[in-house]
Amino acid sequence: MKTKLLILMIGMMILISLVGVHALIISSVSTNPDEIVPGGVSTIKIGLENDADVDIEDVSVSLDLAEVPFAPYDSSSEYNIDEIRDGKVKYAEFEIIALSGAESGIYKIPIEITYKEEGENEKITKNSLISLTVNSKPIIGVGIEDGLLLKSQENEVNIKVINKGLSDVKFLEVRLGSSTYFDVLSSKNVYIGDVDSDDFDTAKFKIFFKENAPNSINLPVRISYKDALNNEQTEEFSLQIKVYTKKKAIELGLLEKSNTLAYVSVAIAVVVIWIVYRKIKKRRKLKKAKADSSV
Repeated sequence: MKTKLLILMIGMMILISLVGVHALIISSVSTNPDEIVPGGVSTIKIGLENDADVDIEDVSVSLDLAEVPFAPYDSSSEYNIDEIRDGKVKYAEFEIIALSGAESGIYKIPIEITYKEEGENEKITKNSLISLTVNSKPIIGVGIEDGLLLKSQENEVNIKVINKGLSDVKFLEVRLGSSTYFDVLSSKNVYIGDVDSDDFDTAKFKIFFKENAPNSINLPVRISYKDALNNEQTEEFSLQIKVYTKKKAIELGLLEKSNTLAYVSVAIAVVVIWIVYRKIKKRRKLKKAKADSSV
């Protein structure tokens, strides 16, 4: 029994040593930049380590780009290395471009490595995968929609959020900051959700601007969302807004002067005149009636 176990262990050691002879391994993969934008160019550098006991010759590294949104850029999808000596590392380099329609995400690229050992004619083939990340960071713009904002009363403030980037955003939320010049009557947080590329949405708030507020106020706004790769993002904005008293808005022609008081005054005057007229007419009739009865 012990003899069989010893033979088995020796056989396993021999097998491991034979496998080690053929060990050409990928020791590193780097991309510059780390994330590629659609239409952008990246350099891929693949480290190949000869972990065998003999030199390796005629090394060929090929990228299979058929099923991924990439193409070679000023280079081939195949890289050749004449020799990698035992224990040494050499690098295969590629320049690729992400197609303009590439969506954000992580893509697996199949690679094929062929080589032969020194003094041998038969080629050895190894297949592996490397990963590349496409990510176009969202470009978020924020502004105030047109509308007259008045002091000493409730106003509806509409904040427009625009996604100017090439990728969509998810779980977007708008939060208003605080100020001594106004009170937020509604919730300070408005959840919008998804905002697609080249699209916008609006968050609505109820705000009371105080009488002592200056005509120009900075409205602090914080936008939080997740990008296409589910990375959490937060951006701070300070929006300058104009607020007016009613008197100033009327002076500037931004608000029409109300004529309600004038109309009410005229109506009251007409009623008073009509009542006075009726009384005078009634008195005249009474006087005439008395005069006729005395004759």
